[in-house]
Amino acid sequence: MSEKKNTVIKQASFLMAATLICRVIGLLYRSPLHGIMGDVGDGYYSFAYEWYNMILLIASYSIPMAVSKVMAELLAVRQFKNAQKVFHAALLYVTVVGLIGAAAAYFGAPFFLAKQPDAVLALRVMAPTIFLSGFLGVLRGYFQAQNTMMPTAVSQIGEQIVNAVISVAAAWFMTRPYAADANLTGKFGAAGGTIGTGAGVVTGLLIMAGIYFLNRRFILKRLGRDRTGELKTLTDCLKLILLMVTPVLLATCVYNLSGIVDQTLFTWLMPLKGFTAEQISTQYALFGYQFRPIINIPIALASATSTALIPAVAASIASKDTQAAEGKITSTVSFTMFLAIPSAVGIAVLSLPIIRILYPGANQNAAAVLLSLGAVSVIFYCLSTVTNGVLQGLGKPSLPVCHAAAALAVNAVVLTVGVALFNMGIAAVMLATILYAMTVSFLNALSLKKIIPYKTDIRRAYLEPLAAAAVMGVVVGALYWGMAALLPSLIGRYLFNALWTVFVVLAGMLTYAVAYVLISRKNADELKRMPMGTRILQVFRLLHIPVRETAVDGKPDNKKAGKGR
Repeated sequence: MSEKKNTVIKQASFLMAATLICRVIGLLYRSPLHGIMGDVGDGYYSFAYEWYNMILLIASYSIPMAVSKVMAELLAVRQFKNAQKVFHAALLYVTVVGLIGAAAAYFGAPFFLAKQPDAVLALRVMAPTIFLSGFLGVLRGYFQAQNTMMPTAVSQIGEQIVNAVISVAAAWFMTRPYAADANLTGKFGAAGGTIGTGAGVVTGLLIMAGIYFLNRRFILKRLGRDRTGELKTLTDCLKLILLMVTPVLLATCVYNLSGIVDQTLFTWLMPLKGFTAEQISTQYALFGYQFRPIINIPIALASATSTALIPAVAASIASKDTQAAEGKITSTVSFTMFLAIPSAVGIAVLSLPIIRILYPGANQNAAAVLLSLGAVSVIFYCLSTVTNGVLQGLGKPSLPVCHAAAALAVNAVVLTVGVALFNMGIAAVMLATILYAMTVSFLNALSLKKIIPYKTDIRRAYLEPLAAAAVMGVVVGALYWGMAALLPSLIGRYLFNALWTVFVVLAGMLTYAVAYVLISRKNADELKRMPMGTRILQVFRLLHIPVRETAVDGKPDNKKAGKGR
């Protein structure tokens, strides 16, 4: 692999592009799925998915990170045979743990969802998916360890397309006999929607297995050139996996446990206020089915960046190149905030039109208010996700566990007080979520300062994107809400609202790019080193927006000034 600058960002860009495509597909298919199973079904789906996600985290979700980190360290010192043995040990590990996880989901569903029994079927349907996901995770981690994110990106897109098609088709088919009963429609619609999740995982697994076997000749050739003297046994490799998986697993599990804590406390506290199970499911759908998928798009981009960052930082540390590790961390955090801050502003300003597009039959005003208030959590979740990855890459996976546990305590107290004392309902879940992400981000930042001489450039990482996003927010708000004031009847129509919202989003992206370049005073070479930077530069030149060429000691570099693709 070539050792170019910004390799982490470039590899993260592949994964981020795939993640963005997948999340958009995920949002688009949720609209017809919502139309099939209704608000009650949205809630059942969310309740089941929270538990599925938690069991998946325990069984296999941390496997790609663990495999990529351990293998990257071995590959950095050219121990190809030992790295391959780690791969085989990981396959054995997920076979055992995946079976346990699948059994827990199937047989434990009535216990996990005691307060929402109609969500049990949906969780049981996803039990086989938990077993298969482990193998998919190992294969993705294998290629991520070699700093190539393309196989993971391709498999994610294939997985999501199949998931979308099968989810809608299965939900429609399973709800036909119960169309007159909202509760049974919700129950079987949620179960049908989860069938697509399993079909998607099978598709992703087939794609990754195909890519692996296409590369098998190269893999065997590289193994044949390995002259490592001391080879690890399978037991040694299993120990390595366990030593890495256990803290990463705890960190990931505790970090994501907030969803289960929120759900459990909410379903136990709300009946004390006189709410029925169906009313609780309908209200929770505002958060779990409508709010979460939207904010998860920028958060997933941060997760993709973190995925690319872990093996890169681990390899730099293994090679004792601390300076390279610092550079990767700095550029990745800055790039994440470059995306997260305008995403949060855009979601806050355009919450209502977004909800109108994605959930035309839902309680739009309530969902939009929740989305606007909770948009700030995007910034802190993105920051905490990336800094979790940094700490894991630096070999300190136990620290995110402690930080997430402390944040979880804050989350639980705020939610309990909000529901029990202030009757805030689902708004208490939102407030607890924001404070949770803020707490993790703050504690991660404190630990990073102690571990590595890494200093955040506040202006570059936060203030410049924030200033540019503020300009974007004003322009976007004026465009959309100005049209809404002038033509209220027209903006209320679905098609016009969708088209105008897309136009406003594109205008906002252009506004943000221009404002950011002008505020940050980036030159042409700096733009080219950013993902899609060459394309941005082309648009600027097409629109005759002035951009400084490369400056060296304050003077233009004439050789480079004449270039520019």
